[in-house]
Amino acid sequence: MSHEMRADHSQPFLLPPSMEDWVPPDHPVRFIRDFVAALDLKALGFRERPSEVGRPHYANDLLLSVWLYGYMERIRSARKLEHACRTHMPLIWLTGMHYPDHNTLWRFWSAHGKALRGVLRQSVLLARQLGLVGMVVHALDGTKIAVQSSPRSALHRSDLEKLHAAIEESIAAMEAAVEAEGACEEPSSTLPDALQEAHARRAAIAEGLAQLDAHGQKHLMPGETDARMMQQANRTAWALNAQAVVDDAHGIVVGADVTNEAADFGQLGPMLDVVEEMAGATAHTTVADAVYRSAHQEIQAHEQGRGVLVPEHGRDKDNGNPYHRSQFEYDAEQDRYTCPEGQVLEYTHTKPASGNKPEARIYRCRACKHCPVRSHCTTNKTGRTLRRDAYEEFRAQQRAHRETPEAKALMRRRKAIVEPLFGHIKENMGFRRWSARGLANATVQWSMLCLAVNLKKIYARWKEQNGPNRPLPPSPRLAQRRSHAMHPLMRPTFRQRAHPA
Repeated sequence: MSHEMRADHSQPFLLPPSMEDWVPPDHPVRFIRDFVAALDLKALGFRERPSEVGRPHYANDLLLSVWLYGYMERIRSARKLEHACRTHMPLIWLTGMHYPDHNTLWRFWSAHGKALRGVLRQSVLLARQLGLVGMVVHALDGTKIAVQSSPRSALHRSDLEKLHAAIEESIAAMEAAVEAEGACEEPSSTLPDALQEAHARRAAIAEGLAQLDAHGQKHLMPGETDARMMQQANRTAWALNAQAVVDDAHGIVVGADVTNEAADFGQLGPMLDVVEEMAGATAHTTVADAVYRSAHQEIQAHEQGRGVLVPEHGRDKDNGNPYHRSQFEYDAEQDRYTCPEGQVLEYTHTKPASGNKPEARIYRCRACKHCPVRSHCTTNKTGRTLRRDAYEEFRAQQRAHRETPEAKALMRRRKAIVEPLFGHIKENMGFRRWSARGLANATVQWSMLCLAVNLKKIYARWKEQNGPNRPLPPSPRLAQRRSHAMHPLMRPTFRQRAHPA
């Protein structure tokens, strides 16, 4: 007769069970506890809340630990976290059988947005200390993530103006009908229901146009005024643009930010500043996609000693075209260009700076009218025109650098460095839509997602050095008393030093 194991809920305990037995020695929740214990929360900006009277408040380290573990386990809702604190054994262990509710968790989140971004910076610094960041090659890219509001609630100026004109005609027709009816019958003290509804619709349309005027936009999402219409997976959606910089060594996110600019053009310099702030320095080479190409920002990065590598746009490549701009020779002494057919392009005028474009000298060919290959060279009726600005020599240097085998290898590797991050966040972590409203809250949420990615990679190193066959690192209190020459997460215990594995 086989013996089967079943739960015996009447089993008494001679001694009370220990909380340390509730989770395995190498469980991620223990790593979260040690990581938070090593942080200086006050220096990061977490406010202390003294409670001399009333019920004691939940400590910042407890609430931060709950949020960090929640993001590592795909639990990002305050209500779901509240439920998990009562049902998930690791969180019950982490909180010490305290059960913060969703209001407490959300108030902590909303009050410490800047401090939470500081925790991401601490993870980058810790990863550098553990040798997980090489600082040799960084890859930059962005991804569009949709906002939580429905696109049906968006306001579009052209549509509202058409509706406003139509409703004005409808109201005028109904008012004329009411006046004609009132001349024949005894006038009523109230307007017809259809006319009242038309007036209400006109007021709603006027309010929508007023919101567009107040924000200076042609398109606006009420409640998500920071959102913009962006191209996302072959469709247009209301979204925000999440940016990330990833280190080549172990995939640590060393820079993260969110913008409402639909185009990545102009984000190269700001993201390098973010990396400088978080990691303390930029990599030897930062590789970006062609959409980040900006001669002004590339020159600025070069002057600051930051190595950047951005490929050319498809429209900038010659693609075998014998009359591409690169085939025209410039004579600096005579200040003119010569085309492949031997015709001269003389200087005509200087075009002033406009927006991100610097001042440029314009050169035009006067012989295009009778040139036999004109149809292959240009469609401009006045002749082929070339533009030359102060960035021309820098572009030529960069073009030569991109042709080197090393640069080509780095540009090919860029996708393998940064794009897996977006796939992991969207597919494995199930994050495809912002659950927080506003650009500021989205920035905090993106930082927490990248922080969760970094913590998983650091946890793998922590688990490797503190596996089940080795004792755990010292308790947080003991670690705080010791020297800070080595991070508390990696500092060996007395038993490890005396009996190394």
